[in-house]
Amino acid sequence: MNLTESTFDYDTYKWLNDNQFDRDSKLCKIGGNGRDEIYLIENRDNDKLVVKLTTGSANDIISAETHGLRLIAETNTVDTATIHYVSDHCIVMDYLYGQGQSANYWQSLGTQLAKLHRAPQPPQPPQRGFEGPMFGLDHDNYCGNGRQFNALCVDGHAFFSDYRLLNQARLAYDNGFLESPWIIYIESICERLTELIPAQPVSLLHGDLWSGNLLVNAKGQPALIDPAVYYGWREADIAMTLLFGGFPHDFYSCYHETWPLEPDWRKRVPLYNLYHLLNHLNIFGVSYLEQVQSTISRYA
Repeated sequence: MNLTESTFDYDTYKWLNDNQFDRDSKLCKIGGNGRDEIYLIENRDNDKLVVKLTTGSANDIISAETHGLRLIAETNTVDTATIHYVSDHCIVMDYLYGQGQSANYWQSLGTQLAKLHRAPQPPQPPQRGFEGPMFGLDHDNYCGNGRQFNALCVDGHAFFSDYRLLNQARLAYDNGFLESPWIIYIESICERLTELIPAQPVSLLHGDLWSGNLLVNAKGQPALIDPAVYYGWREADIAMTLLFGGFPHDFYSCYHETWPLEPDWRKRVPLYNLYHLLNHLNIFGVSYLEQVQSTISRYA
């Protein structure tokens, strides 16, 4: 199909027209998740862009994703899609679908992610007189289709407890997925969080790091999309890579060479991923209930 004035909002349509993507440009839907629709647009010169159209009711979806992509890009560590234009409902970005992964794709991703995690945090607004690295984020964003609640916190354990585990657990209770005894178990886990997770420095996290959010740029190198960024513990990002089967060994070995993880980091993986399982439970329903309950039982 071709681009028309009704395909996107008028401001996006006008920007595309002003930048050589007119009515003769070809338009193809290449993805979507029920809330977002992803389109590839190609003009007569074979230039390509991607337009992400949000059909969700929340008015902060686009601004949250834009902010996340820019935070990652500003570290100059790992590639993301370059943003060309943003409207209330659309993001226009580079087309990032390379012909294939380079031979060192996974090694590069491991090294680059470690560098992302080591990137210094920009100055944050002081919290109750404290000035320094903060956990969290100063606005809510999204992890998949689920709202990700944030605040800036001095204490990483308090942030993970209040804004990751307890928030999602109480939402699961309100949604009718978890009964009160399971909420009590999670509250008990949060009370012991300092015993279960060691103190770690603040890192910028992608926040939703699984294979579906990895692309290949024109050089065959990694590129990250769909971030759910916040400042947290880097082990949580690594844990997420293992939720759906894991990445190749080269990724983990190159990450470790660049910034070694604690020897016992793997024993904390299920606890970090409890957040994502609760989020999936709230988005997709009871198909994730058994995994949630099994993980809670492991630490309760």
